[in-house]
Amino acid sequence: MDSSDARVDDGYGGQFPAVFETGATVLVATAGPPTDYDVGLEALATFGTGSDTAVVVTAATPATRTIEAFAARTGVSERPALKLVDATGTRPAYGAPYDEIPVLSTTGPGDLERLLVALADLTDRSIQSPARRHLVVRDLSPILDTATVERVTTVLERVRSFRTASGLCLFGFDYTNHDEATLAALAEHVDGVLWAHDLAADQPTLDYEPTTQH
Repeated sequence: MDSSDARVDDGYGGQFPAVFETGATVLVATAGPPTDYDVGLEALATFGTGSDTAVVVTAATPATRTIEAFAARTGVSERPALKLVDATGTRPAYGAPYDEIPVLSTTGPGDLERLLVALADLTDRSIQSPARRHLVVRDLSPILDTATVERVTTVLERVRSFRTASGLCLFGFDYTNHDEATLAALAEHVDGVLWAHDLAADQPTLDYEPTTQH
């Protein structure tokens, strides 16, 4: 098991901005692979409750590692109900959303149509519920490596629509692996950018910058 995925709850939740308490769509920009930081899972552990649902898209690491990382960060009685879309292309597509932890699969990071279908299947919006729904894409790099930025931003707009008004939608982004133009294009589709850097003792420094687009 990858040690970066198995890290226990490191307790840096106090660094999150206040907007995370009320719901927002945020680009989590990390100085290296987002799975080394796992700010998205930490946010779910900090702000999610037992009545919430968390839908996580994993394109860089298998669903099993995401499940293990999530379980390590949250108390059994308090964690949101987890659902996953495995976009690594290593699992048979499509799967069935009926297990204790539903996992649906795509044929790979570039299969954006099936990704949206999977999210729709895992987020039945015809069911009225006061509970919050959160969306996390752990790492955008595999998706950006297989599709144009324009196509990805169109899909991200669809992805963010699956969160509830008070839920979180977080996109992991390694800014050292992409140019400034890509960062600027993605930032146009979020409420703010959360910079994560100085990963020391498993506790990165977080700095939030709101955008003016939303």
